[in-house]
Amino acid sequence: MTIIRCDEAAPQSLHANICIVGAGAAGITLACELAHTSLSVLMLEAGGLATDTALAREFSGLANFPHPEPSLFREFVFGGTTKLWGGRCVPFDPIDFVIREHVPNSGWPIRYDEVSQYYQRALKYCDAGAFDFAIASSLDAPHSPIADTFESDFFFERLERYSFPTDFGARYRKAIRQSKNITVLLNARCIALTRDAGEDRIEAADVAHPNGMRRRIAADTFVLAIGGIETPRLLFASDPRGPGFGNQTDRLGRFYTCHFENICAKLVPNGTPIKFGFEKTRDGVYCRRKIQILPAAQRAHRLLNTTFRLHFTNYSDASHGSSIMSAIFLAKALLRKEYRQIMDGQTDPVSRSHTWEHLLNILAGLPQLAKFGFDWTLFRYLARRKLPYTLVPNADGSFPLELNSEQTPIESSRIRPTREVDSFGVRRVAVDWRVRSEDLEAAYRALRLLKSDLAKHTTISLEVNEDVVLSQIRRSPPIKGHHIGTARMAARPSEGVVDRNCKVFGLRNLFIAGSAVFPTSSHANPTLTIVALAARLADHLKEAF
Repeated sequence: MTIIRCDEAAPQSLHANICIVGAGAAGITLACELAHTSLSVLMLEAGGLATDTALAREFSGLANFPHPEPSLFREFVFGGTTKLWGGRCVPFDPIDFVIREHVPNSGWPIRYDEVSQYYQRALKYCDAGAFDFAIASSLDAPHSPIADTFESDFFFERLERYSFPTDFGARYRKAIRQSKNITVLLNARCIALTRDAGEDRIEAADVAHPNGMRRRIAADTFVLAIGGIETPRLLFASDPRGPGFGNQTDRLGRFYTCHFENICAKLVPNGTPIKFGFEKTRDGVYCRRKIQILPAAQRAHRLLNTTFRLHFTNYSDASHGSSIMSAIFLAKALLRKEYRQIMDGQTDPVSRSHTWEHLLNILAGLPQLAKFGFDWTLFRYLARRKLPYTLVPNADGSFPLELNSEQTPIESSRIRPTREVDSFGVRRVAVDWRVRSEDLEAAYRALRLLKSDLAKHTTISLEVNEDVVLSQIRRSPPIKGHHIGTARMAARPSEGVVDRNCKVFGLRNLFIAGSAVFPTSSHANPTLTIVALAARLADHLKEAF
């Protein structure tokens, strides 16, 4: 129907069958799934059509090191954090949904196939091609990244797909405008949900415009699609004299997980061909190969779902000899704050080179740098399907190995309200991200297992500095922007915040969409599964209405 500012909306329009709070990947998917139905839908977005940096101050808070400040790696705009998203699309695995004896608090109340049936639909929303993550069926050159095939504890034939990347706000704005049953209110920040006195339902959403205007939105059903940090914040804020909506058993905000990552080993090919860099699948989608632990090996060795990818030497060390990487390092100040923080996290201060050493690399490799600049402009800025990011092979033929792991959900890792409030009177949050020492030691054992497998069956060697690697893994930072598990899905209220259909326990008309409901995080980044679960929730709501 229309996309307008909150202060422009007529009072009689502030009612709907379904009110979706948040217009990111989850909220926009849900709206598109509900478009052209008989249901009236209102979407509330705190931001506008363009990013407003001042708005981020309303979402700032506290965080323990090394977790970033809560407003970073998030976008407060129509389209949400998909404006910042790198486009990586990876599905969860069947083992992620079952109870694992060695992983406390594991297991979902739904089966893998209840989610996987929505992955093809999710991939279409993400513009990432077919639900096919096997090298053999996706690529024209289907050998694995490790050329030899052998019986192993690892998958060597998996890949990850990449979106355009798709900015959901830009991609689906026209479709939402053309729908006859959807109204989007911009600059409409939901600051509280109002519960009917003595009733088990939400009556209205209280909305604030930046100019101070307040509106009240009534609806039959409400869906929160505002991310893993803002969801518990709003549920706490909406029940100031109580424990927080859905928090009868003190589960809200707890079990907060990200993923942790580290580059802690070097892969030396020793003449064995290894595939490095981006390729295109048969359906024209950029992809990268990866190495992943088999489910049987996870159980046998008490490991978490972990993946390894070939990486590149850190930008700050000029010994890489690359004019491209040196130029990127010297241009770091031009990058946005979030990307500078990622680069700083990959920089070892001990190995940081002098500026003149980087300048020598640039002068020695000007032809390569010029070609890179041309290719980057062509394939990143001019192409509709963009090259995901810079991957420069290392001059000596070796490859740093990146470890990426899920973490065990634990109660003490949490997001909680503080005493400080923002300009709208909503309490800010403090992030207390914690990871078990057992998880970090499991990552070390996974690395050693891979080293052993390669030594037994290939000429490839995995070089690990045994004197420092465990302490290095213990310093692994969380992956920024992956906010998972703070309103977890469970079979009963004693174990979580929402039921198998994402409905908040104790409230019959309040649902949550997004990674806040994930009981576990897998090794995969959450976007594809966020979209799949939003499509699943849409089907449930259509059936319910």
